Amino acid sequence: MVKQANNGIYAHADGPNSASASIGWYLSLYWPAMQKEFKGVVQKYDEESKHHTVKWDNAPKGSDGVTEVDLTEGELTWLKAPAKKSGGGAKSSGNAVAKPAKKSVGDAGGAGKSSENDTMQDLEMRFSGKTTKAVAFAVLKKSGPEGMTLQEIVDESQRLRLRDWSECKQPKTTINVCVTSDPAFVKIAPGRVGLRINGAVPLDNFARKADKTASLEPKKRGRPPKTANEKVKKSRAEPQHWERKPPIDLAIAVSKDDGSFIANAPITVPYNVTIKSLKKKISLMTKGALKPQFQRLSHENRNISDDDDAFLVHAVRPAKVDRELALTLIITAE
Repeated sequence: MVKQANNGIYAHADGPNSASASIGWYLSLYWPAMQKEFKGVVQKYDEESKHHTVKWDNAPKGSDGVTEVDLTEGELTWLKAPAKKSGGGAKSSGNAVAKPAKKSVGDAGGAGKSSENDTMQDLEMRFSGKTTKAVAFAVLKKSGPEGMTLQEIVDESQRLRLRDWSECKQPKTTINVCVTSDPAFVKIAPGRVGLRINGAVPLDNFARKADKTASLEPKKRGRPPKTANEKVKKSRAEPQHWERKPPIDLAIAVSKDDGSFIANAPITVPYNVTIKSLKKKISLMTKGALKPQFQRLSHENRNISDDDDAFLVHAVRPAKVDRELALTLIITAE
């Protein structure tokens, strides 16, 4: 079992001495960004992309566990040589070791250390190879502060022929794990990344948690309570100029419910009289014999008694009231 540095995965004598010799080796790869260790067997190596295809032991359910990965972007430990070795490195003891110590984010991959103060020229020099980070950087260079989604990075790199993802089972996961470990990249939103140098702003974890908590609060039903600024329905008020209006002389023709005529009753009322006040006045004139509930007032064969709070001059509209007004009062049985 041999733990290798990121910049020399074939340098140790007890490990594979070349990429072709690494096929069949059992390895352990620790991802600092995920703080998790993965173990698997190397199946093949792509000379163009410099990537190894590994079948992992702890694959998620529903997946065959085979992914294409850049071994220089994690902390690599060669655990066991293949049973039948055609050449390359010597056999290892096969004993496992404790998880390697965590590395700082800046040492997580690529040549040289990354920094939040890197210029575009520094980044172009650092991401000059064909690694996953280099592919993501080449696609995101012109994306602006809004960045791109992981799927857009996969599609654009495929279109530009920077990487063939056809044999990679989980290309979005591969990109996400690689770029998360480097401060040059910024996670703008779930599934969306950008370059810090382009002005991309990282997602505020606290705000995201607060939004999630707020969305889980139960919704209150019914009408919300009234606030101090809420308008309260006001009762009807007469215009101020009505105080200067002269009273109205009413000519009321009184009849029974069956249409038989009883008498004419002239009444003088204020200009601002309401239907309710008029009924009360009629009741007082009859000494309570004709109560308001038995009175039905009409104007030009139209009933105006339904709205007691209405002003008389409004109830008879569109007729205009000057000094005289003719009404009909029908005495009902109920």
